[in-house]
Amino acid sequence: MPQLRNVDALTSKEWAITALVVQGRTDAQIAEETHTKKRQVENHLRRILDKTGCWNRTEVALWYIKLGVEKERRSDDRREADQKIHDERRRVDRRHSPQRSPRAHEQHEINLDE
Repeated sequence: MPQLRNVDALTSKEWAITALVVQGRTDAQIAEETHTKKRQVENHLRRILDKTGCWNRTEVALWYIKLGVEKERRSDDRREADQKIHDERRRVDRRHSPQRSPRAHEQHEINLDE
């Protein structure tokens, strides 16, 4: 199994692409998800292969799984909010107290026959 000489050698974009490779995504799907061009994804994959010493996508996926990185959450994952923190934030005084519009109590004629 290839070993990365320096784990910090991969950029964040390369880590993200590696995670998508592990999920079995094609270059086109990776390009769509990362909002890049397919050609750029291919270049990133070449650099990933060079940096990891892997020969192909399967080896990259096995290397990634062996590192245990797949168990970590990706930055775009939404985490469950701690209810206690959420409630504390609600109780904090706001910088500007909410004010109702001066027109909030005006009555408006509504025509539903149109």
